[in-house]
Amino acid sequence: MREILASLTAAILLLAAPTASTSAPYFRVLAPAEESFMGAEDVLIIGKVEGFVEAKMVEISDNGKTLGFAPLQKETFTFKTRLSEGRHEVVLAAPGVERKTIRIFIGKQTGYRYHIDIDPGACDSCHDQAASKVFAVGPMQQKTCAQCHDPMATREFVHGPVAAGSCTPCHDAHGSKYGKFLVATGKELCLSCHSQNLSRKHIEERQNAECVKCHDPHSSAKNYHLR
Repeated sequence: MREILASLTAAILLLAAPTASTSAPYFRVLAPAEESFMGAEDVLIIGKVEGFVEAKMVEISDNGKTLGFAPLQKETFTFKTRLSEGRHEVVLAAPGVERKTIRIFIGKQTGYRYHIDIDPGACDSCHDQAASKVFAVGPMQQKTCAQCHDPMATREFVHGPVAAGSCTPCHDAHGSKYGKFLVATGKELCLSCHSQNLSRKHIEERQNAECVKCHDPHSSAKNYHLR
């Protein structure tokens, strides 16, 4: 009996013991998007490192050739370069960080657009603390967006992100390969939040019609945001 109790106690202690995180710091690219087709040769890479690292520089290479190094400040970095026409595999590397490859196509076919000018100095347009390299945006993103965009008029039924003053759940503030700087297209964008079985069944019953044909993504005078 004592042996059984001892085994149970050991098992409980093992389960309760904190486990060390095995996930290594990694790059999150804010711009441009993966598999982007771009008409411009000038490319501005905006990214950050998720997780603590002691590295101070990020090496950027293209098709095996080093393009340069970007200072890593507050886990964030920017790097502007010019790429020739064709396919590029841009690799981001830093000590202690998992490598990241971005595939970019430069040519006549376009798709990706930057939201701001291709200028690292333009960050101050939206980030008040850019000079100190904090790059934070307040909780009411609408105030920041309203500096350039007309405020969105709201009606009785307001979509959650709009009511919270948050534009970025649906729109990419840095750039996008989709219209209106959306983070995804069509129903895929809506299903990133509205993933309930009922929502999927509703879409299937409507023969995969686009959600915005019937629902206003910002606000509506009707329930369920109907137009």
